Amino acid sequence: MTTIERPQLKVFRTIWGAETQFSSDINLLFSELHDRGFDGIEASLNDIHRLSHNNDEFFKETLAKHQLELIGICYTNWADFIPDSWQDITVEQHLKNLNKELEEIMKYNPIHINIHSGQDNWTIEQHEKFFEQALILQAKYPNVSSSHETHRGRSLFNPAITLHLISRFPNLRLTADFSHWLVVCERLLNHPSDFERMRSIISRVDHIHARVGTVQHAQVTDPLVDAPKETRLMQTWWQMIWSEQIQQGKTKLTLTPEYGPKPYAISDDVDVWTLTIREMERQRKNYQQWIDQNI
Repeated sequence: MTTIERPQLKVFRTIWGAETQFSSDINLLFSELHDRGFDGIEASLNDIHRLSHNNDEFFKETLAKHQLELIGICYTNWADFIPDSWQDITVEQHLKNLNKELEEIMKYNPIHINIHSGQDNWTIEQHEKFFEQALILQAKYPNVSSSHETHRGRSLFNPAITLHLISRFPNLRLTADFSHWLVVCERLLNHPSDFERMRSIISRVDHIHARVGTVQHAQVTDPLVDAPKETRLMQTWWQMIWSEQIQQGKTKLTLTPEYGPKPYAISDDVDVWTLTIREMERQRKNYQQWIDQNI
């Protein structure tokens, strides 16, 4: 790799589960996250409203006071995966919801937006119709990047459909949460044909959700102990993403070690707070070692 300026890796903490694991007091929580070494938070509109008690200015002031940045989460349906709230709605309604969520999340000055988009029971034609219009909505905010997450239940729930859609839409950017695909496909995606597919997909990734899972579970308790093979595979993918992002000229790379509470955690006994901090520290170390060897 030629001499290139070393980009900074910014690590974000999902708000998912954080209030129960540590504190629902926004000042205490944000202070602790800063002190632990996180660069920011990843939060949905529901998270923001709940934490700030619907006080927009208070949220922005508290975030700035603790030197944290925001990756905003937008949903086109099934916000925050609230149980029994999924609805089978039209492409047009998804687009209407996206337009509304993008407009609202921009009030909080996010550095990036992660979009949970579409639904897994659409036809290819519906997926294409959605992304054609979604990219137009995203283009209304040219100063803030946005990407669509590879997630179960959404349009990008498997690698084959994702490859088709990124081939169809050159501007479609992704949030990589590849743990979902291991569960959907029920295999490691380590066949040579998988590698070629993943290499194309990886070239479109803007943001990483660095969570290790297995073919039976989207989250493990201790990646190095519980799933060494999966951990090595996913680290290879994440390093391929870093390489692509640097070649594309990115100066800041973002990653969220997105470990969540039960049912993602195997039981209520899992200390997800400590697990997330440990994985943040592990990825910082991995990135430093990788960049020292490659740049």
